[in-house]
Amino acid sequence: MMNKISALFFAFLWIAHATAAQDTEEVKILSAKDDSAKVIRLANYAFSFVDSDKKKAARLYDELMRLSKKLNYPYWSGMVWFNRGYMNAKAANDVEAMRNFDSATVYLKKTDRVDMEAYSHLNIGAIAERLGKIDEKVNRISKAIQLLQNTKYQNILANAYSAMGVLFFNLDEYDKGLMYFQKGAKTAMQAKDTSTLVETLYGMTNCLSSQGKFPEALTNASEAVRLATLRGNDYTLCVAHNSMAELYRKWGKAGLCIEHARQVLQYATANNDVQYQLIGTMGLADGYRLARNFRESIRYYNRALQLGKEKDVVIQLDDIYKGLSEAHEHLNDNGQALDYFKKYIVYRDSASNEKIKKNAAELEVKYQTAEKEKVLSQNKLQLAQKDLQLQKTRSYIYYALGAFVLVSLAAILLYLQSRYKKLSHIRELQSIQQQKELQLLQALMEGEEKERSRIAKDLHDGVAGMLAAVKMHLSSTESVDGLLQEEGYRQGMNLLNEATEEIRKTSHNLMPEVLLRHGLDIALGRYCERVSNSRGLKIQYDSWGEIDRFADSFELSVYRIVQELLNNVMKHSKATHGMVQLTQQDDLLSISIEDNGVGLATGADTPDGMGLHSLQSRIKAMNGKIDIRESEENGFAAYLEFEVLNIKREIAV
Repeated sequence: MMNKISALFFAFLWIAHATAAQDTEEVKILSAKDDSAKVIRLANYAFSFVDSDKKKAARLYDELMRLSKKLNYPYWSGMVWFNRGYMNAKAANDVEAMRNFDSATVYLKKTDRVDMEAYSHLNIGAIAERLGKIDEKVNRISKAIQLLQNTKYQNILANAYSAMGVLFFNLDEYDKGLMYFQKGAKTAMQAKDTSTLVETLYGMTNCLSSQGKFPEALTNASEAVRLATLRGNDYTLCVAHNSMAELYRKWGKAGLCIEHARQVLQYATANNDVQYQLIGTMGLADGYRLARNFRESIRYYNRALQLGKEKDVVIQLDDIYKGLSEAHEHLNDNGQALDYFKKYIVYRDSASNEKIKKNAAELEVKYQTAEKEKVLSQNKLQLAQKDLQLQKTRSYIYYALGAFVLVSLAAILLYLQSRYKKLSHIRELQSIQQQKELQLLQALMEGEEKERSRIAKDLHDGVAGMLAAVKMHLSSTESVDGLLQEEGYRQGMNLLNEATEEIRKTSHNLMPEVLLRHGLDIALGRYCERVSNSRGLKIQYDSWGEIDRFADSFELSVYRIVQELLNNVMKHSKATHGMVQLTQQDDLLSISIEDNGVGLATGADTPDGMGLHSLQSRIKAMNGKIDIRESEENGFAAYLEFEVLNIKREIAV
């Protein structure tokens, strides 16, 4: 009889990323310059092969590890180990997976990503239980909960609660287990985490069914299947249907148990999940034994036994041997039944003996500690009596010194208080001055854009209209056929057409209509396409991730900044090739601009440009950052970052 839950909480970095012509894409990424943009592109590309091509994913992660160490990015080094752990765990290479996740925690501790560090501990704990190392699981869950308390990562905290519920369930403390699963379910609902909610419902189902509360357990299991079906994820469907199979096995409903166990095996095979393949196979064996089809039951138990031994998954072996013993007994094969029962006793008693030894060791440590504390207390009492005698002779000296120290401290405190007030006043003045400067800069930026808009409108509605009228009048002249033979007339018409086109381009640059209609991604792409081949310069544009729409003023300011940087590249860098990359990850918008020219050292602050100093001030006013590097050997490179959490624009559907 299977009376254990083995839950594995794996974290995924879901990144929306579509790739075409993968070999070409790999060459393109690996040949790029070693910088932060390359790290992100390589990480996204490697992750796309985690499930489909593990050898290629491993090779790409080796390159990502080299690059992250070179650039001193501990987060990405940690994530390389994390994803290696995920691949090994999914293949049931549990010992290697634990080493991988442990290595991930070493690097992730150096970052502020407590979510991924906690996930690593939870994964190690789940694998440790699968290997029968319960103490290690307790240690890892406790570390995860300690990390996650009072953080924004409520979905991971829900996983930790669920893991603690699993632990109490395996100790047959069903009420405590149910309490932790309910905490996990509540937290998962608040975090809108369907996968974790399904796992907590599975745990609640097992706790209730183990107490004989089958109708109440069925309510939770049915909800788990409903949510998993809506989500459509193979792993979540394995969990939900296994909760049904476990419930009906305990309830004594063999047909329904077999039906849901087959569902578990089907989804586990599709997902190449060895752990749930083992669980589904054992569920079928239990269902057929319940249906008194003992030969079919033995066949599935033997298949589960072979799978468990191949993958070194030992936690269910006692259940398998017990099931085989009972099935052979019903077939009157008493010799085989006895052999399997002995093996069941060995595995069951082995786990019990380890627990007894552990408890005895803990009691021995507590006893030795208490004895040592007793001896230390007696020594401290003797020393205290001697110290009391000495203190009587020194008391007057201490009083005098105490009074002197108090007076000195009072004087120092008065001085420090005065100095603190002065420094606070200075800082306050500086803060007010900085705020005024930022407000003035923002006002200038708004004024510039209003003036650009006015000029663009005047050019479009005024000068462009007049030029069009002139062209129309010239074209309607009665002697136009004769004039067409005149070189001066034709040249004048050509110049008139060029002037009209230049005014249209200038009007669009001053107030880009495509930016207001379609957003930053499309506007920057069209601008790069429009300025390409100008003076022999080719601008390549790429965007990664799904780019949101933002406030019009923000999008326009970012567009101007990129426009100014590219203008400087075209004017001063002598480059033949440039690249613009736009990336959005969660609430961080990143822009990379690079060329193969000689840099902007002599032309960056030209009178007709906003100047790098002015540009940096503008970016600071937008709560952004810019990093500029340039040299005659490597060309010009600029990297911009903007926090966009509070400036996203809702799009009507």
